[in-house]
Amino acid sequence: MTTAALSAAPAKKPRRNRRRRSARWARAGLLVLAAGVSLTVIGQTTFRMLDARNAARAQTAAPLAMDNPRFTGAMRDGRAFLITARRAERDAADPNKVKLVEPTLVRGYGAPDASKVTSKDGIYQEAQNLLVLTQDVKIDNGQGYQFASQEARIDTKTGEVVGGAPVAGAGPRGNVSADSYSVSDKGDRVVFKGRVRTRVQPTN
Repeated sequence: MTTAALSAAPAKKPRRNRRRRSARWARAGLLVLAAGVSLTVIGQTTFRMLDARNAARAQTAAPLAMDNPRFTGAMRDGRAFLITARRAERDAADPNKVKLVEPTLVRGYGAPDASKVTSKDGIYQEAQNLLVLTQDVKIDNGQGYQFASQEARIDTKTGEVVGGAPVAGAGPRGNVSADSYSVSDKGDRVVFKGRVRTRVQPTN
């Protein structure tokens, strides 16, 4: 009995070793699975955070836009001015700069002899009291004279207009064209420079 029992005992060790190895492999597999799940969760969280940051940055960088804006103020001589446009976009990098689409400036707003300037594009710099109009600029001085150019730089504080582009104008007293121009004294003084050509209408 004793001999048989001693000889049968070693046969049970391989089975125990196999069970221990299986348990170790199972634990290792669970650890690997848990690590994979953790990495997946961390990765998804990181991607979501990055997406949220990118969306916030894009929203912050997007310019502030407005349809049919109105800017009003007063010039030094007391006349009111009004700036309107079909659309306005404030520059994201420079909040002082506003891009205008189809802007219109009325100097002396509310007065019977108000002057009017229109164009396709414009930039309004509020801090500098400067309105820069470009493309198909048209000026009506409110006294029967109309001018056309491709540029007008207007000081909304003084009401003065300066254009560095060719200009052509017509009115009750004749026609004029030049390489540049300036308007001051409420529109009473107009100076033309560079290859000035005029045609005066005879008075009866």
